[in-house]
Amino acid sequence: MYAYRPQRPRTPCIGKRCWVARVIAQRRMLFLSLNKERSLAKVVLASALSRWLPSSSGMPTGEVALEVAGASIGEVLDRVFALHPNLRGYVVDEQGAVRHHVAVFVDGDAMRDKRNLAQPLGERAELYVMQALSGG
Repeated sequence: MYAYRPQRPRTPCIGKRCWVARVIAQRRMLFLSLNKERSLAKVVLASALSRWLPSSSGMPTGEVALEVAGASIGEVLDRVFALHPNLRGYVVDEQGAVRHHVAVFVDGDAMRDKRNLAQPLGERAELYVMQALSGG
């Protein structure tokens, strides 16, 4: 006959909890697969940008630091956008250039040409992405 195998009781999903847990797990797997055997760049998102991150991901609302792989500014930002897709529209425009109200610093130096995201990065580079101040 058939052997009876008891199954673990499944906890019921309430609202968006299961969906959020799956999204977080997928992002972790994506992060791990993108960062295998490569030098990592540290990307620091200022607190003004953290409001565009999902609040359910357990991240603080202040400054957020991520480590992602990439040889150029564009590759690093693409990997950050893969983890947090809603940041893309705020940081880059439709042509792929950094928006005028966003400042990017690479190893302490301001990025001069916001249209050239192919600028190479050194090993263990640090990118600081922040909202630029304007007005009078």
